[in-house]
Amino acid sequence: MKRLLVLSALFFFPVLLAAQSTFVPYNRDYYHLIDRFQIKYQDKQHLFPTTVKPVRRSDLSTFLDHVKTKYDSLSPQDRFNFEYLYNDNWQWTKSEYNQNDKSWWNLAYDKKSDFLFYESEKAIIRINPVADFLVGQDSDQDGTVYTNTRGLEAHGLIDGKIGFYTFMTTTQGRFAGYVTDRVLGAPRAFPNEGIWKEDGNVLDVTHARGYFTFNLTQSIDVQAGYDKNFVGNGLRSMVLSDFSSPYLFLKINTRLGPFQYTNLFAELTEDIIFGGGGPADGDYPNKYMAFHRLSINITPNFEFGLYETIISAEANINYFNPIVFYRAIEQQRGSPDNILLGLDFKWNIKNRYQVYGQFLLDEFLIDELRSGNGSWRNKFGVQLGAKYIDAFDINTLDLQMEFNLARPYFYAYETPDLSYTNYRNPLAHPLGANFKEVVLTARYQPINKLYVTGKIIRSQSGEDDQGLNYGSNLLLSTDTRVADFGNNVGQGVGATNTFIEVSGSYMLVNNLFIDGRFVYRNFSSDDDNRSTSGLIPMLSLRWNLPARQHEF
Repeated sequence: MKRLLVLSALFFFPVLLAAQSTFVPYNRDYYHLIDRFQIKYQDKQHLFPTTVKPVRRSDLSTFLDHVKTKYDSLSPQDRFNFEYLYNDNWQWTKSEYNQNDKSWWNLAYDKKSDFLFYESEKAIIRINPVADFLVGQDSDQDGTVYTNTRGLEAHGLIDGKIGFYTFMTTTQGRFAGYVTDRVLGAPRAFPNEGIWKEDGNVLDVTHARGYFTFNLTQSIDVQAGYDKNFVGNGLRSMVLSDFSSPYLFLKINTRLGPFQYTNLFAELTEDIIFGGGGPADGDYPNKYMAFHRLSINITPNFEFGLYETIISAEANINYFNPIVFYRAIEQQRGSPDNILLGLDFKWNIKNRYQVYGQFLLDEFLIDELRSGNGSWRNKFGVQLGAKYIDAFDINTLDLQMEFNLARPYFYAYETPDLSYTNYRNPLAHPLGANFKEVVLTARYQPINKLYVTGKIIRSQSGEDDQGLNYGSNLLLSTDTRVADFGNNVGQGVGATNTFIEVSGSYMLVNNLFIDGRFVYRNFSSDDDNRSTSGLIPMLSLRWNLPARQHEF
């Protein structure tokens, strides 16, 4: 029954189909461009909720049609970015900017946005190669850092009713030392990726995603397949991020005026079995997630959301009810599952600023919080951030500041297999729990095709020591906690991590980038044996996919 409930929509709902749209894959740089336009131009008649990602291409296109009315007042860089987004969604925008005068011998790139495409009355199919060839050096280890990624992306529409998306890459690479240490050491998981194998000091990674999507009604759409999701407006998400591996899911989005209601049902990987060179063949144990979020635009510029997430050992049919309060059901079953409650908000101010935040609650006892006794049961996470668009009246200079905090033992559970993880990686923040973090980001686009980014991430956390569970490792049972009281953020072996990145990306042709990146990472631990420091310069040629982000 576990997969039947997730995939039944593909077979029984199509009788209700209406016009359909695929989704824009989550790509931080791409979504930053969307964010700029949303902050500057959203109004009461043109609401475009973006907290739950990815967003539908048709919704983005409708909003871009609104932005187009401002085209004459846009700066040269914003016009370039607008045409880039408009071309990339040409099925709905009918972009007049997308015809390519420099196609490859009339065989490819007839449209700027696609290597190959097929269009008829019954189907639209878009096909693009995917590649990333990177070379660099890590001062903290000997030898060259490199990645060699090849793959394919395809998406489109069938009969105007069913949308589809598929993505597949294979990568061989020698990664920076701190990344390899995470993959081969604790928690022995590859961030953002799927199955991996070790061959000496080279990691071989396979990454696959794919889904179908269709509309039940004009207001309700369904997405079902194998992919990732992101909930939030920050660099990080305390709710659900793309840091873990892809997973099987069914998502239902309902839009009614200023209201948006999202249901997400997913099958996660509880744990993996290891062989000599990485994850071994076998039937890995599963667990299940049910998530729903209700948001409302209280004003055109203020969005407020409430959400609930539950992790269960079985695909209980009660949790497939899309409009039930999960906590009540979970209590009625004897409280066997891990449940989180939370809220978020986003406030765009004067078409120039954005303030956003998230608050998640695992357990919370107000009396113990007031007493200040450091009870382990006060488990919560907080995010607060702000964005400043065209800062100091400098066009395309966008600044962002973000603060994140998670109490010890947050996301973890008394039964480790119900922790808030997937494929041994956190479902939300890369650091797990027991940390506080400040993120500073600056983006600048001095000319049309050049994007420059600077980033400083500084975190303080507490690590486990000598088998003692201080609350950072989500894969450990909360029953092994060091104490019931006196728990504070950063307890254990204290560590301060400073991550600095400066990068420049130049778009040679549509979605083909040459990147230069310099990463400095200094991990300073109270245990000197754990401290590391490295400078990592990298140069890459990247085609139709985002740059890998290992910001931890």
